[in-house]
Amino acid sequence: MGNGARGEEPALYEDLDDVELIVLSWDEPEAFGALYERHAETLLRFFARRTLDPEAAAELVAETFAEAFASRRRFRDRGLGATGWLYGIARHLLARYFRTGAVDARARRRLGMPERHVSPEDYERIEELIDFERVGRAIAQAFGILSEEQREALSLRVIEGRSYREVAEALRISEETARARVSRGLKRLTRELSAGGLEIGS
Repeated sequence: MGNGARGEEPALYEDLDDVELIVLSWDEPEAFGALYERHAETLLRFFARRTLDPEAAAELVAETFAEAFASRRRFRDRGLGATGWLYGIARHLLARYFRTGAVDARARRRLGMPERHVSPEDYERIEELIDFERVGRAIAQAFGILSEEQREALSLRVIEGRSYREVAEALRISEETARARVSRGLKRLTRELSAGGLEIGS
């Protein structure tokens, strides 16, 4: 499983619905890959717009599918379908992420999945799913809780829409440091807004 990008679904599974894919995957595990291809991108958007953190969003997608795969034999269609089942797992993991500030990797460890890394290209692609223009308006009033360094980096990246290279040049820091400041600031804002009952994602 990659970073959430939708690939080509094998023609073998095109005529099967999601529930049929899950049941088939009990005996043919590779069928579960088709379920991933169908839903990974929308789940990535779901997580990205709620965590405001590309790395966390990508990890949460991977963990959602790992947990779903590990528990697929316990799946029962109770009227919500496979999508409801997947998003039930996703919301549970998201709630745990907000409580602990970290992405749980226990399902991936059980399956022996390697640690994943987000490339700079994937990082920026996932950020596009967040829609920073809309998010910027929602969080501008909450900047007071951040450090001065985080406010400066977030203002340049989120409010003004500058690239990380431009943020780094403006603040005379490395691009890696710029990413870290933006990431930490967004993570703190997300927790604060979530605690206040405001969900940024849609």
